[in-house]
Formats: sequence, structure tokens, C-alpha cells
Amino acid sequence: MGALNYNLKKINHPDITKRAELLDTNFTTLDVKQIRQEVELLRQLRPGLNRYVYHTSLNFAEEDSLDNKQLKSIALQYLEANGFTNNQYLIFRHHDADHTHLHLLVNRITFDGDVVSDSNNYKKSEAALRELERQYDLAAVEPSHRVQQRAAKKDELEMVMRTGKPSDKMVLQQLLRKILTDEKLSLAELVKRGESAGVHFLFNQASTGRISGITYFYAGFKIKGQALGNSFKWAELIKSIDYEQIRDGQAISEANDRTKKLYGDYTTAGRNGDHELRPGSPENTGCIDGQSGSIEGIESESSAGGERSLATDQAIDIMADGATFDLHNSSGMGIRIQINDDIDDEAILGRNRRRKRKGRQNTR
Repeated sequence: MGALNYNLKKINHPDITKRAELLDTNFTTLDVKQIRQEVELLRQLRPGLNRYVYHTSLNFAEEDSLDNKQLKSIALQYLEANGFTNNQYLIFRHHDADHTHLHLLVNRITFDGDVVSDSNNYKKSEAALRELERQYDLAAVEPSHRVQQRAAKKDELEMVMRTGKPSDKMVLQQLLRKILTDEKLSLAELVKRGESAGVHFLFNQASTGRISGITYFYAGFKIKGQALGNSFKWAELIKSIDYEQIRDGQAISEANDRTKKLYGDYTTAGRNGDHELRPGSPENTGCIDGQSGSIEGIESESSAGGERSLATDQAIDIMADGATFDLHNSSGMGIRIQINDDIDDEAILGRNRRRKRKGRQNTR
């Protein structure tokens, strides 16, 4: 009901140009009480099922020109491809961003009491989207298994919405991409450029000299290459740099020694993924528009009005139409990060629940 109320609120947006449209539904009315009653009738067929709502959004590129008839057809085909052929549903079109996007709300409980499985739903969804792109000649999105940069996680999006600042992972991704712009960069030069930009490397080096992984350290932040993105893990990194195990062994050992000296015990922590380091970690050397300061001191060029989310473009740059960050660190390396005005409503609902100290009502 929270997702429904969110979409109905969009339909009644005070700005006519931003009002959402209902493209299709098989409910008898848009009256909230009546919809609740119709949903409850089906829930009685599966009283033990908690996670009965499927809610997703389909987002189109700005260059995709589609009318409501086409959008409705795409949405219905998407639902069918994901197994929703005999279910209650609503399809909304939103106009509150530069790109067209739809919100789909579906009851997983079918009219005859079956339940549409959500097993492998990401995989099924992506396959359906790639086929719809082909069928409707839409801007193609790279399949997730080929994406070279990890997208922002939900907690990162919520942090961006809350503070209007990019996460450490986002900043580090951009720094490394700037460093790796030259083809066949030598490993020694990679380390030199990285350390000049405040990025330190810890190579997982065996006694034989073989490297099996890499971890990055930046401004009190630690993250493994795999968690940062495919292009930053060691197996992919060595494809784009000039590396020889015997020749570069000493440079790697020296880089490891500098990182261990700087970050101490956190170079041996066994935790996967990323995390902040304890007090005493190196200070951030970032600055904005030539002014010294830390990442936490970054201000946006335009105020972040309302709740926000971050959109990561498949071309790797973090792009959108809202606030813009221009970061220059001590190496003079420029990074441009923009934040989108579109709303990740599930993240917002989750944040509001936490503010009110309420738990999730729907569990897996």
C-alpha cells in the first residue's frame, strides 16, 4: 500500500507537467480502500505468504521516444516474461525526470491462488529487458555480467540522498579510471600515479611471486578489487597494464610495504567487500575548486532538493541531471560526479521505516 500511495501521490502532483499517468490496471477502481479489499481477497488464498508484492521500475534512455501505447505494451510484455499472466497489476508512467520511466506494481498471488516465483528474478528480468530493447529498437544497456564498474548499493544511495555527497567507492572508481586512461601503463607507473592521487595498493602476493588479488586503500577506506568492479580486479587489471611477474616483483613488494606502513593492521583484515578504517587512518587530501578540504567537505553546485538517488551510467561515468560535484585531489586529477533527481522510492520507504523504528512488514 505504501508503493501504491507513492504512485497515486505522483498522479496528483501539484505540477501538471510532473503528474504521473496510469497506463493500465485490472483493478476495478483507483480507490485505495477498494484496492486493499481486492488484494486481501487474494491474500486469503495464501495467508502464510508475506512477500506478496512485486514492485519495479523500467527506465528508458532519454533518446528513446515512446508513446503511452508502446510503453503499455512493453510493460505488459515484461510482466508476461516474468510470469505475471494472471495477476492483479498497475502500470504507472512518471514524468518527474528527464528520462521516461514506468512503475509496475503486481500481486504475486494469482487469481487462482498460485504464486509467481521470485527465484532468479534478476536474471529473468534482465533477459526480458534485453529482448525488449531489441524488439522496440531501444538504447541498448550492457548486460550486468559485462559491466566493468560495480553499481552503487542501496546504503550508498541512501547516503547520497541523505548527505548529497558521493560515497568513497564512487570517488575511488572515478580516480582509478582516470589513472588507467593510458593503455599498457606499466605497473610501476600505475602505483606511482595511484599513490600521487592518494590511492594505495595491497597486492595479494604469494611466496612464488604470483599475484592472486588486489585491495585498494584511499582516504581511510578499504575495498577489494572484485567489490569495486570487474575492471579493477587483478585478473582484469593485468589485461590493460604492462605487467611481468619477475620484473615487477620488487615494485609490488615495495608498494605493499608502503601500504602496510600507512594502514597497519587493516592490511591484514579478513573482511570481504569494503569498510571504513579506524581513527588514525590517513587524512583525505581532496579539495574542491582548488580549496583544501576533505571528501566530507564537498558541496554541490546546486542544492539537493528533496529526496534523491544516484544513477550510474553504463559508460562508467556517474551521470544524471541534478547536483554536480567537481573533485580535484592532490594530484590535480579532476572527477565529475552528478546526482540524479529521480527517486528510488524503495530506498526512501526503507529510510522512513527506520526513522519511525519500524521493521519491514514483508519478508522473504
